[in-house]
Amino acid sequence: MANQVAARLAGDDYQHLVGWLHLLELLMPRGVASVTVEDAEAESVDDVTVLHAPGATRPDLFHQVKYHVDLRGTYSTDVLLGRKPGGTSLLEKFYNAWRLLTARTSRPIEIRLLTNWTWDSTDPLGACIRGTDNSLADEFFSATTKSAVGASRERWRQHLDAASAELEAFARVLRFRLGFDCRDELEERAAERMSHLGLKSDVSALLVAVGIVRGLVKQHRSALTRADMEQLLHEHDLYSATAGDVATVVYIATVKQQRFDVPPDFLLDWRAYFDGDSTKRGHRVLDPSTWNAQMLPELLALEQQRNDGAASRLIRARGLARLSAWFALGHTFSDVARYTIEVDQQGARWRTDALPSSLSVLERGREDVAGGDVSAVAVGISVTGLLVDDVRTYLRESKAASAVLFLQPDRTLGRDCFTQAGDVVAFARSTKEHLRSFAKAHGATRLLLFYFGPLSGACFLGHQLNAVAREVQIMEDQQPGYAPSFLLT
Repeated sequence: MANQVAARLAGDDYQHLVGWLHLLELLMPRGVASVTVEDAEAESVDDVTVLHAPGATRPDLFHQVKYHVDLRGTYSTDVLLGRKPGGTSLLEKFYNAWRLLTARTSRPIEIRLLTNWTWDSTDPLGACIRGTDNSLADEFFSATTKSAVGASRERWRQHLDAASAELEAFARVLRFRLGFDCRDELEERAAERMSHLGLKSDVSALLVAVGIVRGLVKQHRSALTRADMEQLLHEHDLYSATAGDVATVVYIATVKQQRFDVPPDFLLDWRAYFDGDSTKRGHRVLDPSTWNAQMLPELLALEQQRNDGAASRLIRARGLARLSAWFALGHTFSDVARYTIEVDQQGARWRTDALPSSLSVLERGREDVAGGDVSAVAVGISVTGLLVDDVRTYLRESKAASAVLFLQPDRTLGRDCFTQAGDVVAFARSTKEHLRSFAKAHGATRLLLFYFGPLSGACFLGHQLNAVAREVQIMEDQQPGYAPSFLLT
């Protein structure tokens, strides 16, 4: 009996932490209108309901949380279809909930099974659960009944006594969030989100958070809004003394996807625009027009949404992306617009509002480009290593500028040229002055910018790129050779 009580309490705490994570979304610019824990109107997917505001593109979410005290078991078709005498299977519960919910709303929905168990490796349907979004792949719906996958699908259909079209409509809203965080990881995830939102995030705060959710369940509280959540946080003294540091988390990906240290408020996944395989994308875009026709408008729209939706001006930027993307992100969330950006530079958190160090930027040389475009100049900046020869080659062949200036920090070039955030702040400010004076001296309306250095330098310099030239053309190293990327104005 004691073991059963302990298991039940552990499961309750786990579910309450999941509920708390979604309640925190009410404080984030994600379009969440309300969150309900133990939703009496959601049938068997009632553990956590997340409803979005009218006009939001994200579906409404209905969660069934299944926590297990150990990992001896797995989910499978047999488990989903299993019935106790006189009972209803898990799949039937989801199906009945889906019919009720779709009859009640015209909005898209997702029904999520969230569990720390995984899928049985011997069950063929495991190959149909997509790693991208936990949905069922097209193979599940198209496989013939003579195949193992098709036979399993037919078992589902017969078990539910559903028409094929109805089964497909139902199955397409299912999400299998399998192998989800263990209890420690879930606590860490909640603590990170609380910290990013300017809340207390120590062990005591987590205990208070779980207690809040438990109280909501006991009180049978209906859907909570942002105002309700803010009231609860005040009542339980969960705002930290540094609540002014509330941030928006932006993940940007052009190379490969990365595990989130905290779920992002915005995800800019641009990998599909780049060549390469699914494990790692390259430097070259499939269509050069996408820099300014697709990616830049997405960034600008994000900034507008962010500007309209939150008072804080702190942007926590993360992800694996090419340098051009970091320039564009820094420029979009610019210093002149009073944004502060924090980046992860090899595990260290560096911010654009750090005090500048004594680092300065030196001129390595100036050169004219024979026959080059007189309305444009170029600047090559070396930090990690020298890019002089590559820039010379590009300008000699392209004639894209009439003169070039080479810059570098007054430090030994290499991966450790920048040792602190203050170095990058000083670098960005000093470099901006060199860019501005060089463009002005030549009467240039366009500046081509070549850079070889860490992402922090690209982002922090982009953050400062105002009043330098009418147009700043960022150049992306194609390995080999350079090509234009973002055109910043």
